[in-house]
Amino acid sequence: MSLNKKLFWGGLGWVLGGPIGGILGYAWASMSDSGSIKGYKKNISNPNTQPGDFIVSLMVLFAKVMKADNKLLRSELNYIKDFLNKELKSSDVQYFMILFKDILKQDYPLKDVCRQIQRSMDHPSRIELIHILFGLAFADKQIDDKEIKVIHTIAGYLNINSKDYESIKAMFIK
Repeated sequence: MSLNKKLFWGGLGWVLGGPIGGILGYAWASMSDSGSIKGYKKNISNPNTQPGDFIVSLMVLFAKVMKADNKLLRSELNYIKDFLNKELKSSDVQYFMILFKDILKQDYPLKDVCRQIQRSMDHPSRIELIHILFGLAFADKQIDDKEIKVIHTIAGYLNINSKDYESIKAMFIK
């Protein structure tokens, strides 16, 4: 599919579904041409975040944390794959890992994605999300200061109070 069509579908997805819709629209256009989707259907006209949208949002946040220290490590990819295997059907895991490769190549607006998540999730779920991000950062048994900074920024955008953030951080950093 041509770049113009990918941008069109990405733009339409953005208008109808916010940043997550934009990601899905662009990814759908990219993968539908190569046959990678094989029957996967996404309704980008619904602006409410749905289960698949949450995974896409999480992928954007995973990418931000992974790229923070300028290292893409196998242990981090394994963490993501293990997480997806626990949450999704195995056929969906492959799709989302392909999508994740595309997300890693892009730079999505973190604040917009976090705002959409914040509107769609309750506070305890957002706290769990920060815990998952720290788990990703710790996948290589050490956490870089740049990863901490990105997670702190995400926590702020998700409206996580400093006590909750520090409590989760203390689980990973002594």
